[in-house]
Amino acid sequence: MSTLWSIAPEMTLCAVGVLVLLLEAFTPHLRRSFTVLSSLGVVAAAWLTTRVPAGTSWEGLIEWTPLTSGFALVVLLSALLGLLASEGYLRREGILAGEYHALLLWCTAGLLLMLRATELLTVFVALETLSLALYALCAFNRKAKVGTEAAIKYFLMGAFASAFVLYGIALLYGETASTRFAAIGLAFTAGGGPTVLASLGVLLLVVGFGFKMSLVPFHAWSPDTYQGAPSPFVGFLSVAPKAASALVLIRVLDLVMGKGLGSFDWSAIVAVLAVASMVVGNLFALVQKDLKRMLAYSGIAHMGYLLIALVTLTPDSPQAVLVYLLAYALMNAGAFAVVSVLFTRSGEQHLISDLAGWGFRFPWLALALTVCMLSLGGIPPTLGFIGKYVVFIHAVRNGDLWIAVVGVLTSLIGVFYYLRVVYTLYMRPEEHAPEGTFLPAWGGTAAVVAAVALLVLGILPGPILEWVWQSIPGF
Repeated sequence: MSTLWSIAPEMTLCAVGVLVLLLEAFTPHLRRSFTVLSSLGVVAAAWLTTRVPAGTSWEGLIEWTPLTSGFALVVLLSALLGLLASEGYLRREGILAGEYHALLLWCTAGLLLMLRATELLTVFVALETLSLALYALCAFNRKAKVGTEAAIKYFLMGAFASAFVLYGIALLYGETASTRFAAIGLAFTAGGGPTVLASLGVLLLVVGFGFKMSLVPFHAWSPDTYQGAPSPFVGFLSVAPKAASALVLIRVLDLVMGKGLGSFDWSAIVAVLAVASMVVGNLFALVQKDLKRMLAYSGIAHMGYLLIALVTLTPDSPQAVLVYLLAYALMNAGAFAVVSVLFTRSGEQHLISDLAGWGFRFPWLALALTVCMLSLGGIPPTLGFIGKYVVFIHAVRNGDLWIAVVGVLTSLIGVFYYLRVVYTLYMRPEEHAPEGTFLPAWGGTAAVVAAVALLVLGILPGPILEWVWQSIPGF
């Protein structure tokens, strides 16, 4: 019984997904209740996440710790906001169906499993489970050709990245005779550090999860996929897989950073990925005219900021990453929720210039988008500022002042294009009225809730920081 209880959150998500599909088949007239039912399933999973006792289960393949619980709550938060924002979009496009909710719930279950896995094959199975759901959700709106194109690009690149991960697992198993993180670490310690082949295996894993996190140079899929996929789903896609991949990447880097450098300077590799992502992401976002593509490139930059906390891997690195991911989940989900409400034509471009004057036409949505933009730019008093401060101060305390300076300088570039959105909303005259826009209650609620949370946690960050540093032990 305790073994089943240990996976209660995942079982709840899968069960609710199955229930939604059964209701879709036998009582399709209840479709409008699917969002409420799925959201309740996510809330139940979040509650269970805080109730599952710490420890390992399933012969040690799965663990549950305060750290994995914290990351799981970020994933579940992004899933909840994604579900709320999707209701209006699905109804407007005439594609409201239980398959969407079931796929998103099953994807979330795969993400939780990947967070909790203590060995690489379990990580890979969870990765493929969630990836299949993500590919399907990208192409869920079959009326939009650009969505199908986005899904194909994502699928092809995802399959390529999965091959890297699997090959990396094979190399590590060949050198250490185990796929468990703990056993691999012990093998490295006993052998004086990873061998060349083992280091290559770790490098391939970094490449695979770098793809999921949209790190440069593994980022090529994200702008096209973000632009073509359903906007509320992109709010989930841009956060949840990155949160789970970040924790797996921390586990992988701990094998080589904590047990000997081996054949590579891993700190330098992480630093190069971070700087490249910050610079490329911000410079490309600077010239974008499409709002979703701009957010895609800014997401690349944000993953670069997140990596700053991993250049020197310390016991409190995961805590800094968790704080940053919480801020990123709220501000990205809120921004894409607003985009899904304001841009109503399927397959259209999401031009920033189209927002001209809409700050007065849609005051609450515009205010929510403004808060999200300010938070993405790291401007106080938002949670985005706290997130950047935490990762920058982590770098300074560990002697990586130079990369913190690079982060600050590239953040200044980001401030320009984030404020351009705010300027367009309020300072430019309206060029045309939106076509057929209606304000779905769920989408507007998701955006406003995210914006309020960003402000409240930015003004009063003490409780959330205290919870992270005291309730969640170091790695």
